[in-house]
Amino acid sequence: MKIITWNVGGIHSPINRKKILQALHRKSVDIAMLQGTHLDTVEHLKLHTWWVDQVHENPALGRKAGVVILVKKGVDFQVHRQYQDPQGHYLFLKGELEGKELVLGTYYGSNVLDVSFNCFVRRLLLSLDGLPLILGGDFNAVADPILDCSGSQGSGWGPGGRTLPYYCTALGLVDAWRALHPSERDYTHVLCAHGTLSRIDCILMMEPLFSLVTGLAIAPNQISDHACVEVAVDVAVGWGRTGH
Repeated sequence: MKIITWNVGGIHSPINRKKILQALHRKSVDIAMLQGTHLDTVEHLKLHTWWVDQVHENPALGRKAGVVILVKKGVDFQVHRQYQDPQGHYLFLKGELEGKELVLGTYYGSNVLDVSFNCFVRRLLLSLDGLPLILGGDFNAVADPILDCSGSQGSGWGPGGRTLPYYCTALGLVDAWRALHPSERDYTHVLCAHGTLSRIDCILMMEPLFSLVTGLAIAPNQISDHACVEVAVDVAVGWGRTGH
């Protein structure tokens, strides 16, 4: 099963929405976690189209942020509970994927340390009693300022830079791309003001799911200034709880 995270950079235009949906369809994506849609609920529901069966969204506030999770037709995903914030920065879906319990999350980060979100995620993980989690997003932060950033700006991300390492250490999540490429450099975004390349878009997973990863790639595109991150997971194999 292919899961993708992608900051689409605003898709008010019907033309851009169509381009995004076509790109996802060509990639044979099963679940898409999109950030930066800048859409309200009515506009989000227009993403329910020829290949999309489910649209789970947290609308933008004043044309800022906005996140959505799209599920392809034929994918057996049942949502039991939804968690979201009022600003349109995150969305978590607790449910069953192909009959197996898990949580899917998408996150659109700010450039400051989001203490409230960190606390929420920690409480959520504790309340889930080790239920596996896949979290995709634009964290607006790098985990490693040396490997994940091309220039000197890597050490100057400010308070927001502590967010991603926090998830990977304190919460026991695995940065899937970095775990598979421990010393390689690749980037998902260009900071135009400085010409700095950075890897701020990531898929974080709990260990039981990471062990089922069969492929992972950073895929540049011509539509957004963020590359998408794609992961393939063998959902035919069962997974258990993590013990958190």
